[in-house]
Amino acid sequence: MARGGRYSNTEKAAITLLSLGKDVASEVLQHLSEQEVKRISRAFMAVSEVDRETQFEVANEFRTMINAGNKVLVDGREFAKDVIAEAFGETAGEGLLEYITGARKEPISQIIQDVPEKILNSFIAAEHPQTVSFLMTKMNPDQAAAVLQTMPEEAQTDILIRIANLNNVKADVVDEVREVLRAQLRGSGANEEEVVGPKSAADILNFVDRTNEERILTEIEEMYPDMAEQIRNLMFTFEDCKKIDDKGIQTVLKEVPRDQLVLSLKTASDELKDLLFRNVSQRAAQMIQEDLEALGPVKLKDVEKAQQGIVDIVRRLEAEGKIVIGGSGADEMLV
Repeated sequence: MARGGRYSNTEKAAITLLSLGKDVASEVLQHLSEQEVKRISRAFMAVSEVDRETQFEVANEFRTMINAGNKVLVDGREFAKDVIAEAFGETAGEGLLEYITGARKEPISQIIQDVPEKILNSFIAAEHPQTVSFLMTKMNPDQAAAVLQTMPEEAQTDILIRIANLNNVKADVVDEVREVLRAQLRGSGANEEEVVGPKSAADILNFVDRTNEERILTEIEEMYPDMAEQIRNLMFTFEDCKKIDDKGIQTVLKEVPRDQLVLSLKTASDELKDLLFRNVSQRAAQMIQEDLEALGPVKLKDVEKAQQGIVDIVRRLEAEGKIVIGGSGADEMLV
């Protein structure tokens, strides 16, 4: 090239993007690494004034390169397979290559569990709220609640509303998310990902501290009263411990300090108290009752904090499959 030949490949890329316009250039930059974006950005400054003939030559070179897609000189897949096999062993290398190429897919929920918290938070901070909402339904509720509480307050309610409105996410959307995640999370997706929006929102809020939980629900209620009622009905409360069988209650009580249990019972119903008392020894029940009578006036927020701590233990044990909460749906009942 007479004119275009004096430019580096990075500068040619910058010229091409400049000629394609801001919208396309912005879309392309989103798929580059931070280092590549910096190099391209510097190149924009260097080639800000390019004559039309040079633009035409660079564009023609770009078009020729695109059209040469069927003239492969190297088998890229075989090359990648050999390199990966050398690094990880042949068996592991073949499996990893399947993930990279998308030949085998893994549930998004499993992928997210493998991502370090710092990387996950950085990724979510840069993503569209709708994508974040979908990803949060694929997290464990306690993990999603932790993510929610890293967001600005005004964004928290918006995210919960988006989650509650989710129903089914189509394959092309899941594929797009997979492409964005692939470099770090290996990729995922199926023909359709089923999402139960209000239940996901309720599960996440179960792990949010009481103050923020009430604020978010109140804000949702102002805009979408029916949705707020649906979420409230699906949320697990301290009184819902009555839905746990005796064996499950015994499992829960093993992890609850006695002083926390006594404080939590301050506002508990007689029915719940009876359930808890019958699942400890007679001596332990008597001691708890004596402590409760001697407790005196306490702050409501302290009682609620103690109850929320027990709810957190219950939700964790349920997620680990160690207990079953009855009444949460016919499909979850034991027969």
